[in-house]
Amino acid sequence: MANTKPIFTLTPNNGRVRLTTANTTRDLSSTANAGLLFSAGTDGSRVDTIEFNHNATVQTQASIAAVGRVWLCDSAAGANPRLKREIALTAVTPSASAIGATFLMTFSPPLVLKAGEYLWAAISATQTSGAYDVIVSGGDF
Repeated sequence: MANTKPIFTLTPNNGRVRLTTANTTRDLSSTANAGLLFSAGTDGSRVDTIEFNHNATVQTQASIAAVGRVWLCDSAAGANPRLKREIALTAVTPSASAIGATFLMTFSPPLVLKAGEYLWAAISATQTSGAYDVIVSGGDF
């Protein structure tokens, strides 16, 4: 049977969550301090990148070294999580002339999610100043 759906995304789907406090599990056995990042569309979705960007109210506030984690789950409540990827979030001190902490996960080939799949994200260390904005770039089929 031939696929009658296009192989490119039809509608942008860019999820986001702001994380400030540590989730110390590697298996997402607790969703405390983690966040629902992305929900796949009715016909499935594609994810190209996930960014972890530190932000703070003062431009010279440093990030705290941590690990950024992303899980693939089969419910919006975080059920049946599977660790998809981790990224080292190093400590960075920004200034008026130096950028802050920005880390990029690139999926090549793209991560394809079926309808009813979700991405959750967390950081492993509490940020004493600021937070991590986690942003997904993707689309729905």
